Amino acid sequence: MVGMLIFFVFFTGANSAQSILHEEEEGTLARLFTTPTSRTAILAGKFLAVVFTTGVQSIVLLLLSAMVFGISWGRPASLVFMIAALVLASSGFGICLMSLIKNLRQSGPVIGGVLTTTGMLGGLMTTGIAMPKAFEIVNLAVPQGWALRGLKLVLDGGSLLDVLPSFLVLMAMGGVL
Repeated sequence: MVGMLIFFVFFTGANSAQSILHEEEEGTLARLFTTPTSRTAILAGKFLAVVFTTGVQSIVLLLLSAMVFGISWGRPASLVFMIAALVLASSGFGICLMSLIKNLRQSGPVIGGVLTTTGMLGGLMTTGIAMPKAFEIVNLAVPQGWALRGLKLVLDGGSLLDVLPSFLVLMAMGGVL
């Protein structure tokens, strides 16, 4: 479940960020920029919408997986920290990815290709398989790998101190992206 949770949150982050491309193609983004509202406020609002969407999705997936599959997600404080970092990183990643795309026609293949590739590099597809130790280093090249590392620690009952490195790296990646 942890691999799918991370994969879907990153997918939703990129999909939600598509609204910026949609509004640009429809001309509504240009109209928004002519209002007295600053560009920073408009784009911050778009970012917050992506954060809100991925946050709600994370909470729903956590609750449903606990109810349906009986998953014990570990210490609540550690889980909250990691989910906050996951939401910020996935939102930043999605917006950064959308900023590289010129139109909506490109978005489907790019989102699918990039998120599948980074998901595989991050180890999301092999969470139930014993992989060589070297793969644990490769995972850390992408934010999905850091999220997986942190959430696995949470599942193993890790404390805030245990998940702190993953939390900090994800927060930094989300902020930079």
